[in-house]
Amino acid sequence: MATSHESLPPRSRSSRSLTRLPPVRLASREELTAAARVAPLLRVAHDLAAWTGTGRPVTSGGELTPADAAAATGALDVSAEEFRAAWAIATGTGMVAVSGDQAGPGKRFGVLESGRPDEALDTWCEAAGAVLSQENLDGLATALYTAGRPVRLDALFEAYAAAVGAMTVSTGDEKLIFNDHDADPAAGSGSPAGSGPASGSGSPNEHGADPAAGSGPAGSGPVPGFSPGLEPGLELLADLGVVELGADEDEDEAGLTVTLSPIGLWAVRERLSARGWRVPILGGSADGGATAVLAVLADYDADDGEAEIAAWLGRRTPERAAEELTDAASRGSPGLRGAAFAVMDRVGAAAVPAVRQALADPVLRPHAAVWLREHGEEASLSREDSAWLLVDLGAGLLEEAAPEDVVAELLPELPPQAQAELVAGLWRVEHPGVTELLTTLSNHHPEPAVAKAARKAAFKARSRL
Repeated sequence: MATSHESLPPRSRSSRSLTRLPPVRLASREELTAAARVAPLLRVAHDLAAWTGTGRPVTSGGELTPADAAAATGALDVSAEEFRAAWAIATGTGMVAVSGDQAGPGKRFGVLESGRPDEALDTWCEAAGAVLSQENLDGLATALYTAGRPVRLDALFEAYAAAVGAMTVSTGDEKLIFNDHDADPAAGSGSPAGSGPASGSGSPNEHGADPAAGSGPAGSGPVPGFSPGLEPGLELLADLGVVELGADEDEDEAGLTVTLSPIGLWAVRERLSARGWRVPILGGSADGGATAVLAVLADYDADDGEAEIAAWLGRRTPERAAEELTDAASRGSPGLRGAAFAVMDRVGAAAVPAVRQALADPVLRPHAAVWLREHGEEASLSREDSAWLLVDLGAGLLEEAAPEDVVAELLPELPPQAQAELVAGLWRVEHPGVTELLTTLSNHHPEPAVAKAARKAAFKARSRL
């Protein structure tokens, strides 16, 4: 019977969890602020604000006159696209204030040189919102987030063009699919280019800035008159410091690659988080309780999961860690219980007293008994406990894994008839997840005898309710 906890964390990632993305490691606040201050496009917006000076005439739409726009473009040595983006950023962030038919210095003029760190980062966030409010650029940035590594430009554009053309619908989202060379099995679905994070409003994050919401263009949608195509738009993202361009030296023919910069990764993550996507941070649970670290293990691969556990254990004594884990297990879901006792393996012998106390909890007793026996301690385990534990482990796997994967992993390696006999008696187990588990076994078990036994047992379990 599958009663060992050894292989549970990180738990299997569900194929049904389409809005979960791989964990990322974020730069420090100081690094983010430093990157914001030197972002080339933000500097151009500042220089444009300085060039505008005081009392510069504007059109009824709040734009510079054509003559002044041409003069500014030449004076700053920028392209027309860069000028339009810089003007949108300067006015949207408050570097330039437009009042009536005049433009002049805004409340944030000079913030890059003399403003507080939070002000510089806030300004960059609003500038990023002005650029990422364009649907195509928002979609590209999110595709890069899901990839989690440098992507060839040609593959990125082809994937985006295919997604826009096909309008693949999953959860109402438009998905970006990379070819075999650029595939990322863990990436999941990309952000909807037409309903991406730009449409959501977030709350202030740990750095005191919010790239998902803000004044001006960052929170009010696309900027009028500013709608770059993919290639010039990607150049604008690079000029703003959202992405970094490089070269793929591993290919026979070197090609340009693009990846999110540290500040771009942070900004896109905040925008996705504001829309309810699961976007975990590596090391983000180290200061939290046991529930926090257990909840994120399903999002991590083996190496990242072990690193997260090690960081969490490093902040507390082994005895304290064991107490927190058993407390979280007593109040958590089946999946969290299984993960808690698996993490307990990393605590070792110091966890024995806490696990022995868990024997008094009916929900934890089977888990605790198996854990103690696996670690050389004496503990009784009845047939009823073993059956309950099998159902609890199965219910935990169903929280994260596809049904067919649960079926393949859960039952012991016995002949089909022996498996059928085991499954036939599970309906007697007093567990809230027993009916769902039996239904899963009946629908997905490859052996007809086992599937039939599960079907009959599920009927009995439902009838008992």
